[in-house]
Amino acid sequence: MIRRRPLHGDAAYDGARNWLVLYRSVTPQGEPVAVSGTVAIPSGRAPKGGWPVISWLHGTTGVADVCAPSRDTAGHPTHDYLQVMHETVQRWVDRGYAVVATDYQGLGTDGQHSYLVGEAEGRAAADMVRAAHQMPGRPGQLSAEWVAAGHSQGGHAALFAADVAPRWTPELPLIGAVGLAPGSQLSGFVEQIRNLPLRGITGFLPLIIRGVETTGVSIDGLLTPSADQLMRHAEDRCVGQLNASDSWGALSTDQVFRPGADFAAFDRAMADNEPGRLAPSVPVFLAQGDGDTTVLPAWTQALTSQLTANGVAVTSETYAGVDHRGVIAASYDDVTGWIDGLHGQS
Repeated sequence: MIRRRPLHGDAAYDGARNWLVLYRSVTPQGEPVAVSGTVAIPSGRAPKGGWPVISWLHGTTGVADVCAPSRDTAGHPTHDYLQVMHETVQRWVDRGYAVVATDYQGLGTDGQHSYLVGEAEGRAAADMVRAAHQMPGRPGQLSAEWVAAGHSQGGHAALFAADVAPRWTPELPLIGAVGLAPGSQLSGFVEQIRNLPLRGITGFLPLIIRGVETTGVSIDGLLTPSADQLMRHAEDRCVGQLNASDSWGALSTDQVFRPGADFAAFDRAMADNEPGRLAPSVPVFLAQGDGDTTVLPAWTQALTSQLTANGVAVTSETYAGVDHRGVIAASYDDVTGWIDGLHGQS
């Protein structure tokens, strides 16, 4: 923990003591970095053993600092999405879970956001839990055990947290991971769409590009002049704004990457951050809506098969007619029952 202050407003949860915090993490390159996030601890006396902990990991908002969920207000560029998540997380707080939520490295703080870079996400998730245990004046209020859970980008992060935490925060046992429509299979997808004239998804590409850059890969010579000029929009716009017609939404996917460029390092960095290559020792719950057009159901089916082949204990549920955001609420009962079971609760 670096510093904390009481948190009020749209990012806070009812029936809890809320803080906006700044805490220390470490980049995959070994550099210390300050990360922002929030801590919500249920009001009242903690149960024996402390409040069970969920490290909540948000989905894609952008890579600009303004897109950090801890900054959520009625005028926030991604307020509608953040409140969809908030409604479900509030139910966990009401149930007696302490919820800690990182903004991720470089989102809301100095440095570049390591979008979909698994090691960075996993460290941010685990270090957020460690920092919450350093809240002064309340020894024993939090259980040492915790669960990583997230949506979309956050589902990707939760799976990497399951891989990272045992070696990164061994004093705080992670007992399970939940991925709601988790990002996966993206390395092959981005490779495929480089030559396809698709629209409506181009606003995600500058985020992916910025994330790959944080791994040390140069993008010099990879982008068309039009895309290169628009990269500056990633610094002050969130994902919905990037998809607008005055930004990346004006480009189709085949107008982003320069034909014939050498993508070997770029593709290798993306492949290295595929969750399907992981083999965490803790159980995993995957949830997917079959009406999702952002994270395709086939991708999560493939991820389930990949993790199972790697020896992971996977529980997978699909929800009929449910879209990308809808899976957060639709899966609540199943996810909560599964998490309760990990803690031996009824």
